[in-house]
Amino acid sequence: MSDLLGNVSGADVYLIISLIIFIGVFIMATIYMLMMPKQLIKTISELPLNDDNNYED
Repeated sequence: MSDLLGNVSGADVYLIISLIIFIGVFIMATIYMLMMPKQLIKTISELPLNDDNNYED
């Protein structure tokens, strides 16, 4: 597989761009999770355990 990518000119640019996009999305998801209200996290975590269908507080 590395021989295939090694023979393509400019492949390193696409690999670096894809890595930057992946890291950017991961960082944004982490920041979003850290900024979520704690009550929402508690409500979401208890959803599989609730028998009622009332998902609103």
